[in-house]
Amino acid sequence: MRLKHHAFRIYMDPSALESSVAFYETLQGIACEKRIELTDLGIQVAVVGAFILLAGSSEALAPFRSATAVLTIDALDDTIHWAQAQGAELLHGPQQAPGGRHATVRHADGLVAEYFEPATGM
Repeated sequence: MRLKHHAFRIYMDPSALESSVAFYETLQGIACEKRIELTDLGIQVAVVGAFILLAGSSEALAPFRSATAVLTIDALDDTIHWAQAQGAELLHGPQQAPGGRHATVRHADGLVAEYFEPATGM
């Protein structure tokens, strides 16, 4: 198991998405690399370097707000087993997600993180 990337999640009203994308692009000196519309959930996603911006109504975002970090790893099942052996609690998943598989875990210190394993070839 290996940590490949990490990112912070930021939740916001849709009216703040464009200005937030511009802020994080300027802060990091990079362009927004991905936008995803999760129509069935009512959430817009923008990925800007180390930040994942999620925009939607309070109701749409409520089920996701507890996770403040996304840890991209190379082996989801192995990582979950290792984290549980360290005292972490599996909150959700693992299950398929756009572009791979994911699970939500609460670490022993209280951090709630989404572990994401990209699909092969991504």
